[in-house]
Amino acid sequence: MGVLKRLSSFNDDSNNRRYVKGSYPLSKVVTDVTKEILNASPEIVVNAYYDDKQRSFLENRILNILDKQQYFAMGSKRKMIKSIFDFMFGYGQLQEYIEDDDITDIDGVRFDCFSITKNGIREPADINFCTETDFYVYCKLIALRNGGILNENDSHCRVADIQNKLRINISIYPRNISGPAISIRKHRKSAFTMENLKDLGMLDDACVEILEKSLLENKTIIMCGKGGSGKTTLLRALINILPEMERVLIVESDAEIYPDKKYCIEQRVKRYNEGGNPINLDMLIKDGLTMSLDTYCVGEIVGNEAMAFLNACCSGHRFLTTMHADKPQDCVKRLIALAKGSNGISDEKMLLGLFAEGVDCIVFLEDFKVLSISNVIGTDIPLNTVVYEKVYQRSSK
Repeated sequence: MGVLKRLSSFNDDSNNRRYVKGSYPLSKVVTDVTKEILNASPEIVVNAYYDDKQRSFLENRILNILDKQQYFAMGSKRKMIKSIFDFMFGYGQLQEYIEDDDITDIDGVRFDCFSITKNGIREPADINFCTETDFYVYCKLIALRNGGILNENDSHCRVADIQNKLRINISIYPRNISGPAISIRKHRKSAFTMENLKDLGMLDDACVEILEKSLLENKTIIMCGKGGSGKTTLLRALINILPEMERVLIVESDAEIYPDKKYCIEQRVKRYNEGGNPINLDMLIKDGLTMSLDTYCVGEIVGNEAMAFLNACCSGHRFLTTMHADKPQDCVKRLIALAKGSNGISDEKMLLGLFAEGVDCIVFLEDFKVLSISNVIGTDIPLNTVVYEKVYQRSSK
């Protein structure tokens, strides 16, 4: 959206500093008006966010509140409306951090306790919403604007701001007994290239050669590691070096990959609160197989989709995906556990066989570096384990 300001930067000049209804700074008026609109008519904010023509309705609503509360007796209506719009459609105090390309994470555990991760280093941030109520209004606004819901029954939401390429997790009471909290993961406007990742130390020449060869051989690849290890960053880079005319389906819980490559279809789940029939990753994978595309990408395997993924890999389709795992060998354990738990399947040998047949390569990352690459060779039936061949091990130098 257009003009953006930090809420803390609003100037309470002499014409706007005091109002008939008490001694309120402009920032408090902005928060109070926003809170009243969110409680009474949240759809007005959503409509105005996506359609500039709808802003006149929101403006009229704001004017009604200002008139009723007599906030503007000595101030400028136009200035106050602009300040409220800036707050509703920007990121307020977080805006400067959103715009900083060196920052990857913004985390607020309380209204007055924030940190950022800049160039891989976490540090405190000078952000303070003054009160828990003001922070709650802010969190509710961010969730609503991006299609989420926050209330006592739905006290956590995960949303994506596609325009700014953000993944946002927000939680409030009763889930959070310490008050509202927000966690924002930023994705680059354009993906790193393989050369960029070499310069950053994630890859070396040998690693790049193996990965590019694996793609040429149509291998199914799982990138695994802890959160923030670089899995999605590497996945984006691999998608972008696929042949130009190769058709790719990308399915995700929330938009995170943002491919630069053409001929990609991007789909995401549909949650129950979005109206109509919910759609999960399991459904997207199954439906995607009927589209006869070249490559299928699952942003991250975390639940029911594990079984659909294993079945699809064994049907001749190439997949690229990510998983959380502490070490490469944990991928098979997690996939089997997820597949068993979601489908009531107890035949672990069968699932082990599906993994060995369908998955070709495991790439393990830690601290934004590829540490190892292992090819899946098959299964050791007597030991009931998967057999791997390590084809790359990062030098400890």
